[in-house]
Amino acid sequence: MKILNIEFIFLMLVPSFFLLYLIITNKSELERIFDKDVLNRIRIDRGIPKNRKLFILFLALFLMIFALSRPVIEKGVVEVEVKRKPIVLALDISKSMLAQDLFPNRLEFAKNKMIQFIKRSKEFDVAVIAFAKDAFIVSLLSSDKEAILFLIKNLDTKSITLQGTNFLPALETAAKLLKKENIKNILIFSDGGDKSDFSKEIDFAKKENLRVYMLGFGSQKGAPIPQNGGYLKDKNQNIVITRLNKNFQRLTTKSGGKFIVATNGTGDIDKILKLLDDNKKKVSSQKITLRIELYPYILAFALILLFVSFFSFKRSFFIFMLLFLFNPKIEAGIFDFKDIKEANEYYKKKKYEKAAHYFKKVANSKKSSQSFYNLANAYYKAKKYKEAIRYYNLVQTPNSRLRRYVLHNLGNSYFMLKDYKKAIEFYEKALEIEFDKDTKYNLDLAKKMLNRVKNSSGKKDKKNKLDKKSGKSGDSSSKQNKDRAKKDKSNNLKKDSVKKRVDKNLQNRIISKREEKKWLNKIKQTPQKTLLFKYDTKNRGDFSENPW
Repeated sequence: MKILNIEFIFLMLVPSFFLLYLIITNKSELERIFDKDVLNRIRIDRGIPKNRKLFILFLALFLMIFALSRPVIEKGVVEVEVKRKPIVLALDISKSMLAQDLFPNRLEFAKNKMIQFIKRSKEFDVAVIAFAKDAFIVSLLSSDKEAILFLIKNLDTKSITLQGTNFLPALETAAKLLKKENIKNILIFSDGGDKSDFSKEIDFAKKENLRVYMLGFGSQKGAPIPQNGGYLKDKNQNIVITRLNKNFQRLTTKSGGKFIVATNGTGDIDKILKLLDDNKKKVSSQKITLRIELYPYILAFALILLFVSFFSFKRSFFIFMLLFLFNPKIEAGIFDFKDIKEANEYYKKKKYEKAAHYFKKVANSKKSSQSFYNLANAYYKAKKYKEAIRYYNLVQTPNSRLRRYVLHNLGNSYFMLKDYKKAIEFYEKALEIEFDKDTKYNLDLAKKMLNRVKNSSGKKDKKNKLDKKSGKSGDSSSKQNKDRAKKDKSNNLKKDSVKKRVDKNLQNRIISKREEKKWLNKIKQTPQKTLLFKYDTKNRGDFSENPW
């Protein structure tokens, strides 16, 4: 055991001892008037003596302080591979982004696209900058998406007075934010400004190994820029029309990125995410210490002691509480929901052996039909068919539907063990309860496989008999050998003809080796269904293993 915050013990013990001194020295009115022996005689319900109450109270106080110090049990150190995708999102907040060729304007449209990207980029560490002539850091690299979304939604762009778009400060800021990263990506949300020469930006991006992506906003037709109830004009008093600048594509291409025009749907975001998907930084040497926190259990025990110290209880109550707390069956029942939750999670992740481990704990505790059934399913999925059969046989239930599922799964288990006779027996029993097309399909397949096995074993028996007979006749004359061989051959032909007449229908159902191979491949590709059961009733009874 290790204590993470041991300083809490030393800081809290001094005031605790001072409090103990005040309580011990403080006497009640009755204690001041009457002698101790007299009080013991006239008291009706003595309960716990005062000294013991004080001891329990301060034990509870000490346990609370100990819980604050965070005692843990260290299970060991594991190495975890972490996939990270660091990226800087740069939002253009220049005046041209107020053009209204996109609803309600380019800037708001770009902010919404940025929000969409952040919500869908689960593995990204995101930094956000805003830029026009200069660049401003909105958020450093972080995986806290909620905080970043809050900052973007509340970004004040109503008082924008910055004209012109300068991409170089944005690239420099992104390079600083990604200085320690192996992969350096920047995604710019902009209309591209009005520059045609991006040679400086290209040189800088190549120097810093910065990969530039851009989501372009605006139309080729263009739109005016609203200003003071009118539109922005140039020095000749002509209305300025701003368009999407596709010259920026040269910068993205030269840096290894991509230029994508923003659309109303989600196709543009999908394209960017797909392009960025290969750029993963793997941190394989990151070490994590696995710890079990003990403070909840210590705190719970301290609260019980605190409750006891404030109230008077008879001795029988404490005996009952001790029996309750230290009864292993009760303890197991209380914490079953944790094992069920773990088992279900591992089952969904297809880690069936781990699921079986937790289902077995529940089954040992509850010994109910549903717990045995869940455990058997986990063993079946883990390809431990003998264990699965063992626990399917323990399911005893009046529910006909669950009983049919058990019989179906028993048939599957025996089928996988190539015990086709048993499989047929259980499939037929399941169909007697209720018809099911999957069960009927499995039954027909099991019959075909059984006939195939019988046919191949019959041929082997004939060959062995012939070998034995030929061996015994080795000492006789050649004539006797020939006569006996002819006689055996005629007898075998008669037997074969009789067998063909009697089992004509059965022989028609025997599958060839080629067909058998086809069926076996199909079984491997689509394994037999394991029917999962959830009992829907007001009377929970044995079927209460899913409390959530």
